[in-house]
Formats: sequence, structure tokens, C-alpha cells
Amino acid sequence: MNKLLGLAGSLVSISMVLTATAGARIAPSAVLAAHQEPRGIGQLVVPGDRVEITYTVDTKGVQAPTGALYVRSDADRRFESVVLKPSGRAALSAVVPARLIRGHRLLYYAVLRDPKTGCSVRVPAGGAARPQSAWVLERSVTVKLGAHRFGHTPAPEAVVARAAPADVGWQLGGDPFGPQTFLVGRDGSIWLDDGLQQRMLVWRAGHPDAVDRTLPLPFFAADNDVALARDGTLYVTGGEGTGLDFQPLLFHLGAGGQVLWQTRLAADIRDTGAFLVGTNSLLRFGPDGTLNLLVGMPGRPGGERGWMPVATPSGQPVPVARQRLRTVWPGQPVAGNLRLVSEIYVPPGVDRAPRQARFALIGRRGAVVRAWQVTSRTDINFNYATPELVGGDPVVVFDVTAGRQPNFRWEYLVVRLGRRGARSTVSLRRAVFGDNLLADVRVGPDGKLYQLSSSPTTGVVVDRYSLGTAR
Repeated sequence: MNKLLGLAGSLVSISMVLTATAGARIAPSAVLAAHQEPRGIGQLVVPGDRVEITYTVDTKGVQAPTGALYVRSDADRRFESVVLKPSGRAALSAVVPARLIRGHRLLYYAVLRDPKTGCSVRVPAGGAARPQSAWVLERSVTVKLGAHRFGHTPAPEAVVARAAPADVGWQLGGDPFGPQTFLVGRDGSIWLDDGLQQRMLVWRAGHPDAVDRTLPLPFFAADNDVALARDGTLYVTGGEGTGLDFQPLLFHLGAGGQVLWQTRLAADIRDTGAFLVGTNSLLRFGPDGTLNLLVGMPGRPGGERGWMPVATPSGQPVPVARQRLRTVWPGQPVAGNLRLVSEIYVPPGVDRAPRQARFALIGRRGAVVRAWQVTSRTDINFNYATPELVGGDPVVVFDVTAGRQPNFRWEYLVVRLGRRGARSTVSLRRAVFGDNLLADVRVGPDGKLYQLSSSPTTGVVVDRYSLGTAR
């Protein structure tokens, strides 16, 4: 099975093959291949950050490249030149002057040269006309979580679904796991992905102890993501082939489980510089009803996650070419014609797990509408749960971890980000059995928080929590 891993917070490096500037006589073997390293800068920067931008020339034989970084804020008219200094074999880097990290956007590009051949190249290729950029969070709200208190988890508001161990499938050998994810219908129904038994189990709202019906799945779907449309039809990720021959697919199922259609998903298995898609890539509906798929886009410096449209609001497949063209990057489409950009932040030179996350709501014209810096004294990272807006507030879920085996501790922390800080927080114990590559925590259509718990000895429970309690 092809799996897409590491989308939660990691940044990856991708090479860009770039042609030389006009006038340089270069043999094909001398064309520069260069890439921007992801470390040091993301999509969200804050005044006071040490922003160091690094480039690497990959062309064989180029050992002592030179270059300059051109950078400005959107409050300045002209780019300022900063010398790129050697920072390793065929690598160059420069620190952005702190005075330029202001305004609303930081704009930059680089020109790299090989003194031996005289060829040069711009990164990105558009240079000053189409530079790389990052948002500057001058007026962000700081949320200080402090040191996490493990073991202080609340009782649920209600149990909304329950199944005995014998009622669902388990894999106990090898990499053990059971049910990994579920869905919440607009009518309050609960849909459990019992992929090991190739089916969905459905509970009616208000009847947690009795499965109302089952829906067959067309294939073994152990860690394939699912999405429930408003008309009661279902979408499931899948694929065919293995290794480099793997082709990701999307299936649209009718209310009875029949396959209405299947379509290819845009992906580049052989080219890690483009779209990375796995069977566990997250499916989420946008505010207009478009079904989007989370894709890895490591060729985009500072923000390797994009949301690719795969099905229209009317339930038709999006052609592969349009999937690429209409991918939203960076940021997740949310209500109000906004995008939510999320980043885990680790200061340059710091060798430890992250303890800061940044979020920004971006308006239609590309301006920051609201922004937050979330800091913690305990290690945090993004959870597989997708951020959602509740009453206009982003609700985000973190993995919070501490210690090492045998004393390793792991809980989830759900934070509702308000205009002045954390409107509420909810700590949850990690309660899913074995490995999980899908969301076991979701925000329902009712603005409530739902969590899946699973155990081969006690069975499956889906609990509901309130997000409205002030911290």
C-alpha cells in the first residue's frame, strides 16, 4: 500500500532544473540545477525571527558558486541585495536583515552563478517579477500553552457510538491496528470505517448502542480516507499497482455502496518534486462543497502542503489536468473566502522537537486577516485531524509528547483560537489502538468535537465533547 507520510509538520527539499540566463554559452551538462532549502523560512514569519535562506547548486562539477539574495518587504519599492555566502559544498545562504521583516509580505529571489562557466540562474525563475514570498505576522495573537499537564482529560459530553470487539476488524500481528477513522453526518449519524472488514458501520443519532446499517466498500480499505457528501454518498481513496507503478484513485460510492465512478488522482510517484499522493491522503470538503485532497508539494519552498480539488459540489470527478491547475497552495480553503495557513516552527539551529505553531487566516486578496503564534513548553506537532472553523475560530489539534520509552507520554490538545487568545482547550488521551494514519479526532458539522477510541479487548467508542467552554 502506498502511504503519504510526514505531511503533519515536516519540510522537504526539492530540486528545480533551471536554464541559464540569456547570453551565456553553456553546454547542456553545464546548465545549473538548483533548489532552495526549506529550512530557515516558511510561509509565516514574525518580526524578530532569524530568517536564513539557503540555496544549493546540484549541477555536477560546480564547486564554488557565488550569488546574491534580493529581498524586500512589501512596504519597500526596491529589492536590497545581500551576498550569499558559502554554507557547505555547493550551498549558499544569507540572513535576511531584521529591518526588512515588516509590513505584510516578505519578497525575495536569488541569482546564483558559476564563476567557472559564467552561467547564472534565478530562483525562482520569475525573479523580481514573480518572487518567492512569505507573510509577515506583525499583529499576531500569542497563545501560551505553558507546560502540558498529562492525565487531566475531561469526561465526554456523550457517547455517540459503541461497538463490541467482535463487531469490528482487528489486525493483531505485525503492525497492529483496528478502526482508524470515522465520519459525522449532518444529521448527527456516525459512520465508522471498518476497513479491515471492507465496510462502513452507521449509527443513527441518539442510538449509540445499535448499528443501524452497514455499507459495503469495494475493496480492502485498511488506511484509506473517506468523506461523506451531503447527499449521503461516500468518497474513498484507493489505488492500483505497487511501488513506482502505483496509481492513486478516488472512488465515489452510492448510498448502497455501489461504485458510481472512479477517477485517477494527479500524482508523480517518480518525481518527488511534484504532487505526492497516498491512500491515506486526507479528504476534506471545502466551504463551497468541493471535495479536496491533501497533497504533498515539496517543490514549494516553505509550504509543501496543498489542497487539490478532486470532485465538484455536484458530485462529478475533476479532470486530472484541472486537479493540478486548481490546487490551492498554500493554505486550506475555509469559510468566508479565507484560507488557513498552518505551520510548525522551529528556530534555525535548534535541534529539538517543535514547540511553536503559527496560523494565519488569509483573505481573498492575499492579506492576513487574523494570525496566531502558539507556544508550548512541551513538544507539540500537528495531528492528523484537519483544522476547522467553528464560529469563525480555527480549531486545531496537536500531538503533545514528552519523555522516552518506557515513560513516553502522548496526548492530544485541541485548541480553539479566538481573537484574543485560546477561547478554549480540551486535552484528550490518545485512545486509538495501534498504528493510525487517519484522523481519529474530528470537528463535526455541529461544531462539537468527536474522538474515536478503539481496543481489541473493549471495542470501539466514539465520544463527543464541547468546544465552547472558556479556558
